[in-house]
Amino acid sequence: MSNILGGFDTTVWTSATETGSPTNIGIAARLNPRLNPNNLDIPGGGRRGLYDILLGTVDPTFSLDMQPTSVNFLDTYQDGQTAIPWLHYRATGDIGLTFQTVYINTISVESRAGRPIEASFEFWAEAAKALNMGSLTSYQTTPYRWLDSELKISEVVETEWHLWRYEVNNNLERLPNVSTKGTREISAKHRRVSGTIHKDLRDYDEFTDLMNVSSDPGKFDITITLDGTTLLSNACRWGTIEAPSGPEDLILKRFPFTAQDLS
Repeated sequence: MSNILGGFDTTVWTSATETGSPTNIGIAARLNPRLNPNNLDIPGGGRRGLYDILLGTVDPTFSLDMQPTSVNFLDTYQDGQTAIPWLHYRATGDIGLTFQTVYINTISVESRAGRPIEASFEFWAEAAKALNMGSLTSYQTTPYRWLDSELKISEVVETEWHLWRYEVNNNLERLPNVSTKGTREISAKHRRVSGTIHKDLRDYDEFTDLMNVSSDPGKFDITITLDGTTLLSNACRWGTIEAPSGPEDLILKRFPFTAQDLS
Protein backbone atom coordinates (compact mmCIF):
# COMPACT_ATOMS: atom_id res chain seq x y z
CA MET A 1 0.00 0.00 0.00
CA SER A 2 1.24 3.51 -0.82
CA ASN A 3 2.62 5.53 2.09
CA ILE A 4 2.02 8.86 0.36
CA LEU A 5 0.11 11.11 2.74
CA GLY A 6 -3.49 12.04 1.95
CA GLY A 7 -5.41 15.11 3.04
CA PHE A 8 -8.24 12.99 4.44
CA ASP A 9 -5.95 11.92 7.31
CA THR A 10 -5.18 15.42 8.57
CA THR A 11 -6.36 16.81 11.90
CA VAL A 12 -5.62 19.99 13.82
CA TRP A 13 -5.81 20.55 17.56
CA THR A 14 -4.42 22.67 20.38
CA SER A 15 -2.97 21.92 23.81
CA ALA A 16 -1.78 23.83 26.86
CA THR A 17 1.60 22.03 26.85
CA GLU A 18 3.46 20.31 24.05
CA THR A 19 2.26 16.83 24.97
CA GLY A 20 -0.78 17.90 27.00
CA SER A 21 -4.40 16.91 26.61
CA PRO A 22 -5.56 17.73 23.04
CA THR A 23 -8.47 20.07 22.34
CA ASN A 24 -10.17 19.71 18.95
CA ILE A 25 -11.13 23.09 17.45
CA GLY A 26 -13.02 22.12 14.30
CA ILE A 27 -13.31 20.04 11.17
CA ALA A 28 -10.41 20.91 8.86
CA ALA A 29 -11.31 21.51 5.22
CA ARG A 30 -8.08 22.89 3.76
CA LEU A 31 -4.77 23.52 5.50
CA ASN A 32 -1.31 24.61 4.51
CA PRO A 33 1.73 24.66 6.83
CA ARG A 34 4.48 26.98 5.53
CA LEU A 35 8.08 27.62 6.54
CA ASN A 36 9.78 30.60 4.89
CA PRO A 37 13.58 30.67 5.37
CA ASN A 38 13.80 34.20 3.89
CA ASN A 39 16.88 33.27 1.87
CA LEU A 40 19.42 36.04 1.26
CA ASP A 41 20.64 36.00 -2.34
CA ILE A 42 24.16 37.44 -2.66
CA PRO A 43 24.80 38.83 -6.16
CA GLY A 44 27.85 40.87 -7.05
CA GLY A 45 30.21 42.06 -9.70
CA GLY A 46 32.56 39.54 -11.26
CA ARG A 47 30.04 36.70 -11.40
CA ARG A 48 26.88 36.29 -13.46
CA GLY A 49 25.29 34.02 -10.87
CA LEU A 50 25.08 34.39 -7.11
CA TYR A 51 28.11 34.37 -4.84
CA ASP A 52 26.11 32.66 -2.11
CA ILE A 53 22.64 31.93 -0.75
CA LEU A 54 22.42 32.59 2.98
CA LEU A 55 19.66 31.58 5.33
CA GLY A 56 17.67 34.46 6.79
CA THR A 57 15.10 34.41 9.58
CA VAL A 58 12.81 31.38 9.67
CA ASP A 59 9.10 32.28 9.62
CA PRO A 60 6.63 29.44 10.38
CA THR A 61 3.00 30.12 9.41
CA PHE A 62 -0.08 27.97 9.00
CA SER A 63 -3.27 28.53 6.98
CA LEU A 64 -6.48 26.71 7.84
CA ASP A 65 -10.03 26.60 6.50
CA MET A 66 -12.40 24.76 8.81
CA GLN A 67 -15.90 24.34 10.14
CA PRO A 68 -15.48 25.43 13.77
CA THR A 69 -16.78 23.40 16.69
CA SER A 70 -15.47 25.68 19.47
CA VAL A 71 -16.78 29.24 19.64
CA ASN A 72 -14.50 29.72 22.66
CA PHE A 73 -11.49 29.25 20.36
CA LEU A 74 -12.73 31.97 18.02
CA ASP A 75 -13.61 34.36 20.84
CA THR A 76 -10.37 33.87 22.78
CA TYR A 77 -7.78 34.07 20.01
CA GLN A 78 -9.22 36.28 17.26
CA ASP A 79 -7.77 39.41 18.89
CA GLY A 80 -4.24 38.57 17.67
CA GLN A 81 -2.76 39.30 21.09
CA THR A 82 -3.63 36.08 22.92
CA ALA A 83 -1.23 33.26 22.13
CA ILE A 84 -2.29 29.69 21.39
CA PRO A 85 0.34 27.81 23.41
CA TRP A 86 0.62 24.83 21.07
CA LEU A 87 -1.05 24.16 17.71
CA HIS A 88 -0.63 20.67 16.28
CA TYR A 89 -1.03 19.47 12.71
CA ARG A 90 -1.15 15.71 12.24
CA ALA A 91 -0.81 14.32 8.72
CA THR A 92 -1.11 10.67 9.74
CA GLY A 93 -0.07 8.50 12.70
CA ASP A 94 2.71 10.38 14.51
CA ILE A 95 3.74 12.34 11.40
CA GLY A 96 3.07 16.05 11.55
CA LEU A 97 4.15 19.43 12.86
CA THR A 98 3.79 21.35 16.10
CA PHE A 99 3.66 25.15 16.17
CA GLN A 100 4.59 26.96 19.39
CA THR A 101 3.27 30.32 20.66
CA VAL A 102 0.83 30.92 17.83
CA TYR A 103 -1.17 34.07 17.03
CA ILE A 104 -3.97 34.72 14.55
CA ASN A 105 -2.87 37.25 11.94
CA THR A 106 -6.10 37.16 9.91
CA ILE A 107 -9.45 35.46 10.49
CA SER A 108 -12.66 35.33 8.46
CA VAL A 109 -15.90 33.86 9.83
CA GLU A 110 -18.85 33.33 7.50
CA SER A 111 -22.42 32.09 7.78
CA ARG A 112 -24.67 31.29 4.82
CA ALA A 113 -28.31 30.34 5.22
CA GLY A 114 -28.62 26.57 5.02
CA ARG A 115 -24.87 25.96 5.48
CA PRO A 116 -22.39 25.22 8.28
CA ILE A 117 -20.39 28.11 9.71
CA GLU A 118 -17.01 28.42 8.00
CA ALA A 119 -13.82 30.05 9.25
CA SER A 120 -10.44 30.76 7.67
CA PHE A 121 -7.25 31.57 9.56
CA GLU A 122 -3.68 32.62 8.96
CA PHE A 123 -1.62 31.67 12.01
CA TRP A 124 1.85 33.01 12.79
CA ALA A 125 4.05 30.92 15.09
CA GLU A 126 7.20 31.82 16.95
CA ALA A 127 8.63 28.33 16.37
CA ALA A 128 7.80 24.98 14.77
CA LYS A 129 9.06 21.44 15.21
CA ALA A 130 8.21 17.83 14.44
CA LEU A 131 5.05 16.48 16.08
CA ASN A 132 5.91 14.88 19.42
CA MET A 133 2.63 13.46 20.69
CA GLY A 134 0.11 10.78 19.83
CA SER A 135 -2.68 11.30 17.35
CA LEU A 136 -5.93 13.05 18.19
CA THR A 137 -8.45 10.41 19.22
CA SER A 138 -11.34 12.52 20.51
CA TYR A 139 -13.11 14.39 17.73
CA GLN A 140 -15.85 17.00 17.86
CA THR A 141 -17.87 16.05 14.82
CA THR A 142 -20.76 18.52 14.93
CA PRO A 143 -19.88 22.00 13.61
CA TYR A 144 -22.01 25.09 14.06
CA ARG A 145 -24.58 25.95 11.39
CA TRP A 146 -26.33 29.15 10.38
CA LEU A 147 -29.14 28.59 12.92
CA ASP A 148 -26.56 28.85 15.73
CA SER A 149 -25.82 32.47 14.81
CA GLU A 150 -27.65 35.75 15.27
CA LEU A 151 -27.18 39.05 13.46
CA LYS A 152 -28.32 42.38 14.89
CA ILE A 153 -28.23 45.76 13.14
CA SER A 154 -28.82 48.73 15.46
CA GLU A 155 -29.92 46.30 18.20
CA VAL A 156 -32.66 44.84 15.96
CA VAL A 157 -32.45 41.13 15.13
CA GLU A 158 -32.10 40.73 11.35
CA THR A 159 -33.96 37.70 9.97
CA GLU A 160 -33.85 38.29 6.21
CA TRP A 161 -30.14 37.79 5.67
CA HIS A 162 -28.63 35.24 3.33
CA LEU A 163 -24.99 35.71 4.33
CA TRP A 164 -22.92 37.47 6.91
CA ARG A 165 -19.14 37.53 7.11
CA TYR A 166 -16.63 39.43 9.17
CA GLU A 167 -12.88 39.63 8.76
CA VAL A 168 -10.17 40.68 11.19
CA ASN A 169 -6.67 41.72 10.18
CA ASN A 170 -4.48 41.98 13.26
CA ASN A 171 -1.47 43.29 11.30
CA LEU A 172 1.06 41.19 13.16
CA GLU A 173 4.76 41.98 13.02
CA ARG A 174 7.47 39.41 13.57
CA LEU A 175 10.43 40.64 15.64
CA PRO A 176 13.63 38.72 14.84
CA ASN A 177 15.92 37.17 17.41
CA VAL A 178 19.33 38.62 16.56
CA SER A 179 21.21 35.74 18.23
CA THR A 180 19.42 33.02 16.22
CA LYS A 181 17.51 32.64 12.96
CA GLY A 182 14.26 32.51 14.92
CA THR A 183 11.60 34.87 16.26
CA ARG A 184 11.98 36.90 19.44
CA GLU A 185 8.28 37.68 19.64
CA ILE A 186 5.23 38.47 17.53
CA SER A 187 3.53 41.80 18.15
CA ALA A 188 0.05 42.97 17.06
CA LYS A 189 -0.24 46.43 15.52
CA HIS A 190 -3.44 48.31 14.56
CA ARG A 191 -6.45 46.10 13.93
CA ARG A 192 -8.87 46.37 10.99
CA VAL A 193 -12.35 44.82 11.19
CA SER A 194 -14.66 44.65 8.19
CA GLY A 195 -17.31 42.41 6.73
CA THR A 196 -20.34 42.08 4.50
CA ILE A 197 -24.03 41.25 4.80
CA HIS A 198 -26.34 40.02 2.04
CA LYS A 199 -30.05 40.42 2.66
CA ASP A 200 -33.35 40.72 0.79
CA LEU A 201 -34.27 43.97 -0.93
CA ARG A 202 -37.56 45.47 0.20
CA ASP A 203 -36.64 49.14 -0.16
CA TYR A 204 -33.72 51.44 -0.91
CA ASP A 205 -33.62 53.21 2.45
CA GLU A 206 -29.89 52.69 2.95
CA PHE A 207 -29.20 54.04 -0.54
CA THR A 208 -31.25 57.19 0.02
CA ASP A 209 -29.69 57.75 3.45
CA LEU A 210 -26.22 57.78 1.89
CA MET A 211 -27.42 59.99 -0.98
CA ASN A 212 -28.40 62.75 1.46
CA VAL A 213 -25.37 65.02 1.13
CA SER A 214 -26.78 67.69 3.44
CA SER A 215 -26.14 65.62 6.59
CA ASP A 216 -24.11 62.62 7.66
CA PRO A 217 -26.04 59.47 8.62
CA GLY A 218 -25.04 58.20 12.03
CA LYS A 219 -22.99 55.11 12.71
CA PHE A 220 -24.84 51.97 13.75
CA ASP A 221 -23.97 48.87 15.74
CA ILE A 222 -23.57 45.45 14.16
CA THR A 223 -23.61 42.51 16.57
CA ILE A 224 -22.78 38.95 15.51
CA THR A 225 -23.36 36.17 18.01
CA LEU A 226 -22.53 32.48 17.67
CA ASP A 227 -23.94 29.92 20.09
CA GLY A 228 -24.64 32.68 22.62
CA THR A 229 -21.13 34.20 22.43
CA THR A 230 -20.70 37.67 20.95
CA LEU A 231 -17.90 37.68 18.38
CA LEU A 232 -18.42 41.20 17.01
CA SER A 233 -20.25 44.21 18.45
CA ASN A 234 -19.23 47.75 17.59
CA ALA A 235 -20.10 50.89 15.71
CA CYS A 236 -20.01 50.55 11.92
CA ARG A 237 -20.54 52.34 8.63
CA TRP A 238 -21.58 50.86 5.29
CA GLY A 239 -19.13 50.79 2.43
CA THR A 240 -20.19 50.64 -1.23
CA ILE A 241 -23.67 49.11 -1.11
CA GLU A 242 -25.11 47.52 -4.23
CA ALA A 243 -28.10 45.51 -5.42
CA PRO A 244 -27.23 43.64 -8.64
CA SER A 245 -29.91 41.58 -10.37
CA GLY A 246 -31.10 40.06 -13.61
CA PRO A 247 -34.69 39.39 -14.76
CA GLU A 248 -34.56 35.90 -13.29
CA ASP A 249 -33.35 37.00 -9.85
CA LEU A 250 -34.82 38.09 -6.57
CA ILE A 251 -32.91 41.22 -5.68
CA LEU A 252 -30.38 41.04 -2.85
CA LYS A 253 -28.64 43.98 -1.27
CA ARG A 254 -24.95 43.64 -0.50
CA PHE A 255 -23.70 45.63 2.44
CA PRO A 256 -19.94 45.78 3.01
CA PHE A 257 -19.16 47.41 6.35
CA THR A 258 -16.24 48.65 8.38
CA ALA A 259 -16.34 48.34 12.16
CA GLN A 260 -14.39 50.45 14.60
CA ASP A 261 -13.18 47.31 16.38
CA LEU A 262 -14.34 43.89 17.51
CA SER A 263 -15.96 45.20 20.69
